[in-house]
Amino acid sequence: MSNRMNGKASPLRGFRILVAEDEIIVALGLEATLREAGADVVGPCATLPAALQAAQDEKLSAAVLDVQLGRDTTEAVALLLSSRKIPYLFYSGQQLSAEFRARAPDAPSLIKPVAQKVLVDAVAGLLDTGDEQTAALADPA
Repeated sequence: MSNRMNGKASPLRGFRILVAEDEIIVALGLEATLREAGADVVGPCATLPAALQAAQDEKLSAAVLDVQLGRDTTEAVALLLSSRKIPYLFYSGQQLSAEFRARAPDAPSLIKPVAQKVLVDAVAGLLDTGDEQTAALADPA
């Protein structure tokens, strides 16, 4: 992937993105893709406790969550992020249950695998509010 994506240089520059993914190869791929797009990646977090701690303690712009981390769902992470008004999307090989989807109706969901550009565009879409709130989500670099 080049340093220019979708005609924009580093579309995620200055944004801190949490990655919660328990499959190491997938996690490293997500991390590399997001870093190449300019993001500062928090994680990857492979366990629910690590993801919850990062979601609680870190300054975040957005998050990419697998639906399952081991035997645990990331529902608690999603709820915590929602309470902090941090946008997130699900990136998983499985569908959300109807109950889980009802608790996160506005969260986009990508089914693994997707092209790098699709992932970056989806994360950028979480951050593209077109107002001062987006600028507040980015760290000055």
